Amino acid sequence: MGEGNAPMLPAVRIAALSDFHIGVADRTDGFRHDPVTFGGFLDQLEREHDAIVLLGDIWQTDHGAVPTRAEAARRLHAARRRLPRLTARFDEPPYVYVHGNHDEVAATELGARTFVKLDGALFIHGHQFDPVARGAPWAATVGTWTTGQLRNVGLRPLATWFEGRDVAIKDRRFRGPDGPYAAGARALARTHDARFVVMGHTHVPAHEELGSVVALNTGTCSGGRRMFVSLDTRTQHASATPSPQ
Repeated sequence: MGEGNAPMLPAVRIAALSDFHIGVADRTDGFRHDPVTFGGFLDQLEREHDAIVLLGDIWQTDHGAVPTRAEAARRLHAARRRLPRLTARFDEPPYVYVHGNHDEVAATELGARTFVKLDGALFIHGHQFDPVARGAPWAATVGTWTTGQLRNVGLRPLATWFEGRDVAIKDRRFRGPDGPYAAGARALARTHDARFVVMGHTHVPAHEELGSVVALNTGTCSGGRRMFVSLDTRTQHASATPSPQ
């Protein structure tokens, strides 16, 4: 069940959210939402959409002191136990879960998909097209480990600053119709006969017209933010819009 179509078609009104970064404890948590208030936000999305794609990095599994797969699996399940109501909600329709790079262990632990296609739209986290994650994975691993340890010792503001700098630098370098994410979207659209390609990963919402392909980015729901993509495949309308906090 790692790749392919979800068993809940047709889904014509689809929301996609990504990059929650829910951690195992308050000091390491990147989510920073009140679960009840965020649940109300999800209630609204459920009323307005037929399917909701959780597009990766929902769980922060790689902030452990020892970066092993076993530790990532332990942290995945610990983070899920920390927010049991949200976890139970995410495990049932209308939710579809696609893993990212920070919760990749969910592929084997939970059967999370690498991508999913719903009614002409292709959903994938997008780290597969990040030149740093792809070309220098050791650098990405070291960066993530470092910010995790800063949080572990109580230096959340410094960790947040480093993460913000990383987001801003990558956005300047890699965004746009000639960038690697746009190239990835075009390739996925050709391979999977998709009109829309939706990614997360960058933490920056985006809506780009790439010829016959529409590429969207969900932004992030970390740090108390509420960003999402809304797509109606009947009307061919799509938007990547931050929601009021």
